Amino acid sequence: MDELRVALVAGVAAGLGVAMPLGAIGALLLREGVVNGGRVAAASATAVAVVDTAYCTVAMIAGTGVASLVKGRESVFLVVSGSLVVAVGLHQFVTTLRGRPGEAGPVERASAAATFTRFLALTAVNPITLVYFVALAGALSTRTSSWLAPTVFVVAVGVSSWAWQLLLAGLGATFGRSLGPRATSVLGTAASAVIVALGAAIVVNGLRAGPVVW
Repeated sequence: MDELRVALVAGVAAGLGVAMPLGAIGALLLREGVVNGGRVAAASATAVAVVDTAYCTVAMIAGTGVASLVKGRESVFLVVSGSLVVAVGLHQFVTTLRGRPGEAGPVERASAAATFTRFLALTAVNPITLVYFVALAGALSTRTSSWLAPTVFVVAVGVSSWAWQLLLAGLGATFGRSLGPRATSVLGTAASAVIVALGAAIVVNGLRAGPVVW
């Protein structure tokens, strides 16, 4: 039971550790809640948590063998993921501007399924998270030889990550419900500009990390 408790606590800490830093994905989640409402934002949050859980599972099963494919190529993944974030932010910015003041623009009609797919791709394109989980998985494997503890660890990671992402989505949706259509449009435009800036910062960090080569 001590092993399971350690795995549970470690999984919760790991899930929150990878989810809580508010970067571009977090900003996108908040914007989805404000502009598109709780249902679409919840789909976005679920997509992020699915990727976190998948990477954690791969880390537990494959370990350093998979992480070695990522190490040394961090700059590539940062530039690609940052460029995608910039593209999404620019698309949202333009789409929001095209909506007439006081009315819901095209972005407000985003479907939960399409948004889930978009967030799944945006999160998965940055597998540097995998390296993070590999390090934690290695520490856990030295403490247990049972399959149950790693399972508890993965489930705890997924649930804690999902809970945090849903919190962000819910905060955005709650705030969005208090705004009128015009204020929502203005805030959505401003949020898109912030997302573009965050994506550009990711690209710059990728270029500084080293040459962009496979």
